[in-house]
Amino acid sequence: METYSNVKRLIDWAEKFSNQLIDEEQWEDKNFASWLSGEVNASNDGKKDLPENTEPAITMYITFLYKYALFYSRKIFKHSLIYSIEDFGVLATLLPDKRLKKADVIRETISEKSSGNEVLKRLLRQKLIKETNNPNDKRSKLLEITTEGTYEMNALWGQIEKMSSLVTGNLSGQQKMTLLQMLSKLHEFHNPLFEANDEKLLKEKLGIKI
Repeated sequence: METYSNVKRLIDWAEKFSNQLIDEEQWEDKNFASWLSGEVNASNDGKKDLPENTEPAITMYITFLYKYALFYSRKIFKHSLIYSIEDFGVLATLLPDKRLKKADVIRETISEKSSGNEVLKRLLRQKLIKETNNPNDKRSKLLEITTEGTYEMNALWGQIEKMSSLVTGNLSGQQKMTLLQMLSKLHEFHNPLFEANDEKLLKEKLGIKI
């Protein structure tokens, strides 16, 4: 009976891992083994006390990593109509031929409304995106990437891939997969909080007096 229980638990883990595969990512035994090790360790974490300052250090290094990416990206966008990595993210969201509402673009790029609108205005001025009528709602417009926007994206794509390789640095292939899974898990945790933008709930979680 114990053997059956262990097999059942392994099947449940395999199903959970399969559901987390991104797009057309293929199952690989070594990636599953790495992921499973992380799951087992995570389930035991509640029984151990974290070393002091562990969580602030994680936040600090994630912030550093973002700043490194910004530093590298400025070199790439210096001679392009694409101004920043935020602009690039919006254009990537509209590829290959998507037509989305402004609010949807801002939400998908994890932007706040004010800063997101500034990015959209800049891209419209640069004629890298354009507005079209929404056939389902005459009160709203749809955004889509222009021929010029697609050209700029294609011109930079190779450099963006090299930048991505540089940002992930000297991690092994297995470490990159593990990091991707952890970051994806964090995204799934934070995205609903960001989407809801519940002031009372956020103040409570952040320890801000209401």
